[in-house]
Amino acid sequence: MITQMKNAASKIHSIHVLPKGSGFSGKIEVGRQNYHFAFTPKTAASGNGKLVLTGGVTVKTPTGQRRAADNVTATLLATQGSITGPPPMPRQFSESLKPPVPAPTGSLPLTDSTGHTGSVAVMYLKLSPLDGRALGVPADLSSVQMNARLYATSEIERDLHWLYSALVEATQGEHLNERLSADYLDAINRILKVG
Repeated sequence: MITQMKNAASKIHSIHVLPKGSGFSGKIEVGRQNYHFAFTPKTAASGNGKLVLTGGVTVKTPTGQRRAADNVTATLLATQGSITGPPPMPRQFSESLKPPVPAPTGSLPLTDSTGHTGSVAVMYLKLSPLDGRALGVPADLSSVQMNARLYATSEIERDLHWLYSALVEATQGEHLNERLSADYLDAINRILKVG
């Protein structure tokens, strides 16, 4: 027989978010209640070749109360590629940020929307442990994955989409490029600072 304690909090495993300016926005569903969730990164860094965003989380409860947590990290676990090409390279960036077109190799043939011709559609990021009670959410938020679908509807979102895609290619693609990785992180941080 399986029993469940009445006071046991629901465990939230993942939160679906979309870009909102320089951050991400979504909702947490607990029972029939929706809690607005936002993650606003302030800095981007690389840890073991993986993107690490650090910033703040805000939650708006169904009653309208706002709660916040600072110094939350979101570490890139994996990405899903897009079936379309990347957005255009941001106008304000110099050609020095444009990834070089690699010479053909003996590997598999290049197909549309892969490698340097592709882009990231979804970033799967592991959030540092959150205190659900402090955020006003009656759920366990200690091990949450943030699934960020990069559906850009503004210039800043398109610029970040291009930069996140270029950074993933430079840090995890077939042709690693430390110089470009550092340049992409600098560009991301400039955008997040203005955010």
